[in-house]
Amino acid sequence: QRMLMVASCLGATFRLSAVMTVMKNISRVEMMNSMRASMRSVLGTAATMGSSSASLLSSDLSNACTDQDCSDSSYASSIEEFEGEGLCEVDNEECRFMHDQIQSAAFELISPEQRDSFRGRIGSVLLRTLPPEELEASLFEVVGLLNCAASNATDSRLKRVAEFAGRRAPMNDFLSEIGS
Repeated sequence: QRMLMVASCLGATFRLSAVMTVMKNISRVEMMNSMRASMRSVLGTAATMGSSSASLLSSDLSNACTDQDCSDSSYASSIEEFEGEGLCEVDNEECRFMHDQIQSAAFELISPEQRDSFRGRIGSVLLRTLPPEELEASLFEVVGLLNCAASNATDSRLKRVAEFAGRRAPMNDFLSEIGS
């Protein structure tokens, strides 16, 4: 679930390395805080289905949130599982949700009150940890994520990155126009 939440914030198409980077750098506490209100809603729905369903789901959610840190192979295995279940499609390093409703459902796992700050945190992790060439390739996505929490931001680096992205935007428009 946590991987799907992160991937849903990265967009319909996302890089596997970006998901892994974020998963390694965002604490379980942050993930739990982002999921808390949504979990209560899901558990409430499960309770109406019967007490055994609610307790089973509650157990699954709490176990999922307390397991040990995952390794790269564990993350890759999860992505393969998602692909096998028809949730996403993997082509080399690029992953894509099979349907926009899957991405929306994964995004709905994030508490509405926490969405902007969670996306901002993802952007901050990517800005801090991506190698320069990957950051440049993902520049607009990272700036978009950072802008989600921009009302709270005073980081001068965010401002510099946003200005750089703004200068690159006209060139990208020009290149895509002459390429088509």
